[in-house]
Order: sequence, then C-alpha cells, then structure tokens
Amino acid sequence: MVGIKNNRRAQYTRQVIQDSVLSLLENKTMNNITVTEVCNLADINRTTFYRYYEDVYKCVDEIEEEFIDSLNEDIVKSPSQGMEMVLDEFYHHKRLSNLVFVEGKTRLLEKLFEDFGHNAPNVNEYQDVYLMAGIQSALKKWVKDGMKLTPHELTRKIVSLVFADDIQNLRPKIDKPF
Repeated sequence: MVGIKNNRRAQYTRQVIQDSVLSLLENKTMNNITVTEVCNLADINRTTFYRYYEDVYKCVDEIEEEFIDSLNEDIVKSPSQGMEMVLDEFYHHKRLSNLVFVEGKTRLLEKLFEDFGHNAPNVNEYQDVYLMAGIQSALKKWVKDGMKLTPHELTRKIVSLVFADDIQNLRPKIDKPF
C-alpha cells in the first residue's frame, strides 16, 4: 500500500480533510478558514495537509470537481431533470450545500449551470444571466431555510418561477404604454 499513488490511506486522508473543510464552512466563510483549523479538526499535521492541497481554496476546488464528476449527466433528459438531480444530491449531502454560500470564492453553481444546459438555445445572454441569478438565489434560500421543500418540489417551483406562471396575469398591465 505504501508508495502506491492514491491508496486507501491517501483516499481516507483526503476525505478527512475535505470533511473538515465542509464542516468549517457551516459556520465560517472560506477566507476565514485556516489550514491550522482544518488540521486540528482533521487531526493531521500541516505537512500532511500540504501533501494533498496547496491551500483551502484548492481543497474546495477538488470537492466541487468531485461533486460535479459524480453526477450522472448521461441519464439527464431535460434541464429540469438535471436540476432535480443536483438538488437531490444537495438534499442528501447537506454539507456540500455549504459550497453555494461561499460568495465569490467558489463557482460550483456556475459550473453546474454550464454542465446542465446553461446557454440554452433561444435564450440571449441577458436572459441567461437573469435566469442563472434567480435560480441561484432560490437555491440559496432553500438551503438557508433548511431544505424544507423536497428536491422535486423545489424544481417545480423554480420551473414555475422561470416561466412566470404565477404572474402572467400582470403582463397586460406591464405592457400598457405609460
């Protein structure tokens, strides 16, 4: 086992480090997490941490990449099905959902949108940015509120919001000239 790249011990150590970072993200922003705190929580020394990661940001990058790689895009037949699959992963792995709150330091949601139909046909760049920001905000609210809706319910709610189902009756009022 020793000397074999990515052996079970190395995989375990990486997982312990990642779990420690995700745990710390529950109460702190990423830029306030130190390597020392991660090492103390993971019960490892700094040399061990640096054997695997350059810094906390690189650890988070790897967590994001592993999360995205774990999603089975081949079974996704529609954007709403892809969204529900991602929400289901967050729902069942709540610590991962902390990554959506690392403002400006993580691109997890953007990466997910790129992988699952971001830049949809017939959507201009302004609509694309608008939709992405709205969906991200809805997801953040869902996580902050304790994920009370099921992933299926939230997906339906987001689809309803995207197509403005609840406010279509306002359109004639908005379209009237001033």
